Amino acid sequence: MKPRVLLWQWQRRGGGPKYTAELARALAARGRVDAALSVSRQAEIIADYRAIGVPMQEIDTYRGGREFVTATLRLPAVRAAFRGYLRRQRIEVVVATMSHLWNPMMVDVVARAGARLVTVVHDADSHPGDTYPFRQSMIARELKASDRVVTLSDHVAAGVRANFAYPAERMAVIPHGIFRFDAGSTGAQRRSEGEPFRFLFFGRLLPYKGLDLLMAAVERIDPGVNFELAIVGSGDLGPLAARVAAHPRVRLDCRWIPEEAVAGIFAAADATVAPYREASQSGVLAASYGAGLPTIVTPVGGLAEQVTPFGAGLVAEDLSPAAFAAAMTRLATDPDLHRRLKANAVATAAGPLSWDRIAQQFEDVIQGL
Repeated sequence: MKPRVLLWQWQRRGGGPKYTAELARALAARGRVDAALSVSRQAEIIADYRAIGVPMQEIDTYRGGREFVTATLRLPAVRAAFRGYLRRQRIEVVVATMSHLWNPMMVDVVARAGARLVTVVHDADSHPGDTYPFRQSMIARELKASDRVVTLSDHVAAGVRANFAYPAERMAVIPHGIFRFDAGSTGAQRRSEGEPFRFLFFGRLLPYKGLDLLMAAVERIDPGVNFELAIVGSGDLGPLAARVAAHPRVRLDCRWIPEEAVAGIFAAADATVAPYREASQSGVLAASYGAGLPTIVTPVGGLAEQVTPFGAGLVAEDLSPAAFAAAMTRLATDPDLHRRLKANAVATAAGPLSWDRIAQQFEDVIQGL
């Protein structure tokens, strides 16, 4: 009999729901496990979840801090509903695809329902400027209840072993699958002669994302290099705002980007940039490859793991504006290099980081239980 597997993810928006939907879709298509879902009814992509066609529990969560307080009062009922669903569906393995503030209060329910727990750990440490209280203790509680742990990079796996003393023999590294927001996307439209090379920074505008490094790099690029940079995402630029506004080749689109707008943003780019000062791995790189775009990254965290093995981008020589500027200049001025890296990005999306390949690796973990 096929294992009965639940993918559990109660985040409303961002990369977690997208990751979960892609994995569920791939597992359902492969047909080697009986997949089900437990998701937030308030998720931005709830229609995508429903279209997968697997059994699904929809949990009412919350839409912000004020709702969180009142919603948390419903936790006993949520626990009962979650346990009941696990038992009715005869779930044998629960895969917690991304942590949620309620997860630590729910992990014991999995064992009480007779199921095993696989926890996907995206970050072993808090990102600078992206912290919330008790995060490490919450992760510790989830890991203590987990029969297996999956990380998305060797870098995070090392952090889990160091920070939480989780046994290596119960861990697996499964890389981040691609994010494709447009099924027909194969990268940027062909540029006409004389048009600038278009770089894209996409995602939340947080200190660890290295926007100060990126702006310092842009300011060092020779004026004769024909390029543009779009910075797209939500957050506060702080003291960088004036520099961004003053630069004639930088365009800022500061807002939360809805799911339906992402494809067009990537289609308008020739390459993405990830000038991060710290990183576990990046969902933006997953979206970049899904759009057929090469990338430029800093040599930190797990970023090189997402680039070097596939030849789908450039890794700056060091964590300096000069090194990042050199990489941007090289890509913007070498059409042959750009074509080669772009072709590798497309091949990476179709092969090693395809969701079929990722689902197969999850099946191996599940069968190991």
